[in-house]
Amino acid sequence: MSLPPLSHHEILARVAPLSRRGCRVDLTASDRLARRLVFRAVEHAATDALPAIHDQLELDCSTEGRFKLARVLTMAGARARLEAAGPDLDVLHERLTAVAPQRAFSAGEGWTVARDYAVDGDGEDGLILQRGVARIAGGLTLTLALPAVRRMSAELTLAATGGHELELPEDLLAVLGWNWAPLARKPGGWESRLRVPGSIAQRCRRAEAELDRAAAHLALTLAEAPARYHERLAAARWVAAFRRAIPSLTAVALVATVALMPHGGDDRSTPGLWFVFYHLPTLVLALSFCLQEMPRFEIPPLPRRSAAADWRRLPRPARA
Repeated sequence: MSLPPLSHHEILARVAPLSRRGCRVDLTASDRLARRLVFRAVEHAATDALPAIHDQLELDCSTEGRFKLARVLTMAGARARLEAAGPDLDVLHERLTAVAPQRAFSAGEGWTVARDYAVDGDGEDGLILQRGVARIAGGLTLTLALPAVRRMSAELTLAATGGHELELPEDLLAVLGWNWAPLARKPGGWESRLRVPGSIAQRCRRAEAELDRAAAHLALTLAEAPARYHERLAAARWVAAFRRAIPSLTAVALVATVALMPHGGDDRSTPGLWFVFYHLPTLVLALSFCLQEMPRFEIPPLPRRSAAADWRRLPRPARA
């Protein structure tokens, strides 16, 4: 059963530990029916690397005997959330305030990244990355969601902003390395994946670094003409195309092996060569599964230099 709305006396009792620490409830912004309390915000001055940050506490009392305390941080329109859960508000507040607000953001030329963390985890500095959103000046948002389950890839969503559509190459993220999957067009944007191996702390650090790298890559790419993208990254695009072709090459290698094996006869002059040749399809198949959870058998498009003036998608001509 859901708990009743917060009464005035219950609010005073709930927020007493935080009131002693100088936190003041904003009753106008709070929701008694949902048992959610919002506190008056504080401002953190700008630094050399980041603008000023708006910092506001939110307390969720909807579960008996357990609290969810969150810091909602806003920087130049980018929003990050630090959340801790447990029965002791003093402990939760200490965990949250021990994190510098700038820790949730990063920025560069033409891009900003805001990250959401669980602060009661086992990651580095007690922070477990849950989600990150990169805003790109050229009209894109890149969202990364990191599953709590180890060995599962981070899920990526790319969406155009600014009221116009973009025509993006499928290898836009895959050129960043072997851990990046190609883009798949979906309604409203694109989807991709990022392999993030390692322990919980390592996964968080790697996902943070890769998201920043992707944001800088996207900002630079959208700031230039599509032709320049091919000129800068032609080699990486060919590597990405080869990686996509590995599952299909596995099938081709298997057929070729079966066709050529009888020609080996009883020739024992090169037994090691035939042993490697016989197991080559298995090795290639294992490699394809290391690159992605579910290999796709496809013939990838070859990298080509685009003649378009910019990345905007041209409207389709109306049917007669």
